[in-house]
Formats: sequence, C-alpha cells, structure tokens
Amino acid sequence: MNIKDFNEAIYASSNGVVVEHRKSIIAPVVVIAVGIALFVANSLISNSAETTDLKSTLILAGAFVVGIGAILLCVRLFGAGIPYHTTDKCYLVCKQYSFAREQKGAVVKAIENCDRLALDALEESDIAGITVLCYHSPRSKYCAMQAFAYDEFVYNSITPLAISKDR
Repeated sequence: MNIKDFNEAIYASSNGVVVEHRKSIIAPVVVIAVGIALFVANSLISNSAETTDLKSTLILAGAFVVGIGAILLCVRLFGAGIPYHTTDKCYLVCKQYSFAREQKGAVVKAIENCDRLALDALEESDIAGITVLCYHSPRSKYCAMQAFAYDEFVYNSITPLAISKDR
C-alpha cells in the first residue's frame, strides 16, 4: 500500500474537486520572525556580568526557534502536498483503520456503501490484517476509502476506491 498512489487515485477520480495542495508558509515565517526577535532582544541587553546567562539563553532559544522555523518552511515549500477539497476549501482528514481478517465481509460492505459510520462501529484490531484508508471532508459529506489486506510483506487492494459525494 502506497499512500501516494492512493492520493493520486483520489485526484484522478475527482474531476478537479480534490487536488494536491501545500499548506501556507505563513506559520513557519512567523516562527522564524519570533526567533529573529529573540536575537534582537539579545542585542538590546547590555553586556554585564549579571545578564550573561540571560543573553546566552536568548541566543540559544533564538537559534532553536529559527531552526525549527526553517525546517517547517522547507517542508512546506518542498514537501509533498496533501489532498485539498476545492469546493469546501479545506484539507481532507485522513483516518486509517485496522481490522482483523475475520471482519473482511463487514469491512467490504461498509466500503461498498462508502459508510464511514459503519467503519467507526466496527471493533479495530491491534494487528492489521485489513487496513482501510479513509479521507473525508470536515465540511461536507465527501468521503473516499479503500481497503487493503496484508499478504506476504505487502498490502494488496481488496476493494476498489470508493468515493461518496452525498453521504
């Protein structure tokens, strides 16, 4: 099972309703600005014996915050996008279910009906004989799901991709 392949199938079958989208870079830029503000605060403090510890702490905290902001910015700029529902103007929520093999019939029926509530009602297992990937919109009833069975070190699809726009 490759989640990227699953995402590509959603993009291809949605006729432009679901697209790959990256999150905004505003939050990482704000984090970097906070780190730079700590450096500026450090430069405004006088160099005396009493403030040495404070200045060292500000430099360390500023460097840490700028580093975290830079990492977040790189992920937002160069990382893979996530499914975005253009009509609802929101990112799809991903949920992964794990079920025992004995529940295959109930899982397949729930996916054929594209019924997320039926999947929520089933008892999940610690050992994932069957895994279901489900993306749904928090603002509408859009839902896409598919089941995979774990066989010989690889996940194989046991259901086709099911997409429900009205459930």
